[in-house]
Amino acid sequence: MIWLQAAIGLIAAGIWTLTNGVQAGLAAMAGAGISVFMTFYVAMRWSLRSAAESEPRAILGAFYRAQMMKLLLGTVLIFAAVYAFREEAGALVITLALTLAAYGLVLLGDID
Repeated sequence: MIWLQAAIGLIAAGIWTLTNGVQAGLAAMAGAGISVFMTFYVAMRWSLRSAAESEPRAILGAFYRAQMMKLLLGTVLIFAAVYAFREEAGALVITLALTLAAYGLVLLGDID
């Protein structure tokens, strides 16, 4: 999942750089980085937490806590990045949305 998000982000950043300049490419990289970080955070937090717990209720609780913290961290990172890249916020947000669409691509595929 992280590799797919990184690939989508790099392609989008390349396109933004070619069409709108280096600053737009950097903003796109920031958007992709936020998306990859959020996915990595949940994966690590949940896997480390659920490995120590064996009860299904505790595993589900760890998952929900990781998701909530991801949303809080994501919100802070997105606001900070949009503030930093005010002029190129479109590139940042569009690339972030494209990388988050990777979840849908994975769910459409074989998830066995």
